Amino acid sequence: MGGLLSSTGSTHHAAEGVLTKEKFISNLKAGIYKNIIIMCGAGISTAAGIPDFRSPSAGLYFKLRKYNLPYPEAVFSGDYFEKNPLPFYSLCRELYPSKLTPTTTHKCFTLLKDKGYLRRVYTQNIDALEILGGLTPDDVIEAHGSFQNSYCTNRNCKEEYDLEWLKKEIFNPDGNDGVPKCDKCQNVVRPDIVLFGEALPNRFHNSYPDDFSSCDLLIVIGTSLAVSPFNMLVSKTKPGVPRVYINKTSPGKVEGLVGWLLSLSADINFSRDQDLFLQGYCDDIISEICNNVGWTEDLLNIEVKTME
Repeated sequence: MGGLLSSTGSTHHAAEGVLTKEKFISNLKAGIYKNIIIMCGAGISTAAGIPDFRSPSAGLYFKLRKYNLPYPEAVFSGDYFEKNPLPFYSLCRELYPSKLTPTTTHKCFTLLKDKGYLRRVYTQNIDALEILGGLTPDDVIEAHGSFQNSYCTNRNCKEEYDLEWLKKEIFNPDGNDGVPKCDKCQNVVRPDIVLFGEALPNRFHNSYPDDFSSCDLLIVIGTSLAVSPFNMLVSKTKPGVPRVYINKTSPGKVEGLVGWLLSLSADINFSRDQDLFLQGYCDDIISEICNNVGWTEDLLNIEVKTME
C-alpha cells in the first residue's frame, strides 16, 4: 500500500496482533469497526483556511500587542472577555476566513456516520465545521464549545443566536463597534465556547465514559494532544482497542496558537501493538484511506453546507 500513507512502528512482517496500516485498511473495508470514536483538533480545519499557528510568526505577536493586553493569553480569558471583548472579536476577524467550508476530513466523519460506523466525534475545535459537514449536534461533543451557538451575556436576557447571525455580526465591526450586540437589549453577545479559566461542558464529562467503553476504534486526527483534559481521553478505551493517530507531528508536541501562548506539551504514548501513527496532512491521508477502502465516490457525494 504505497502513496501518502506513511506509518510509524509497523511493517509488512509485523507480528500477529500488531496493527499495521494494511490491517487497518482491511478492517475498515470489512466493516469490522462499528463504534468508531474520533478525537480531532485544529489540524483538520487548516485546509478550510482556519489557521492553527503551529509556528507562530512575529506577525501574530504584533497582532496581539496592538490590543494592549495585560498578558498575551488574556485574549482567550473568560475574565478578560467580560471586561473587554473587543480584542477577542478583533482577533476572530483576523484569524477566521469570511467563507466557511468543511474539509475532506469533515466529510469523512459524515461518511462514517452514513455507513453506521460512527459512535461520536470529540472535537477541540470551535469552528462548527463538523456540523456544516453534515453531522448533527448529537453526533459531536464540542469539548471547548462552538461558534455554532451564542448568547446574550445579560443575565436578564440570555437571548440565543446561531452561527449565521454571529458570523455576520463579527464581520460587521462598523455597525457594532467591533463587538456583536444583542438585538433585544444591546448587551454583548458571546459565542458558547470555553475560554481560559472556564469549565468544560457537562456533556463532555457525562458522555465519554459510555462512549469510550463502547469504542472499538479510536481515530485521533489533527491534534497534538497537548491540551488537558481533552488529551486524557486517549487512555479511556478498553485494553486492546486499536488507536490510529493521524497528524503532521508526533503526539504531545506543542502546536496551535493556544499551545504556543501557554507553552503546552504532554507525554502521550502511542506505542502499543494496537497503535498506528500515520504522519502527514489530514486531508491527504483521509483521501488515500478512502481510496484504498473503495469509498472515494461515496466521499465525493457527501453534501456539506458552506457559510459565506
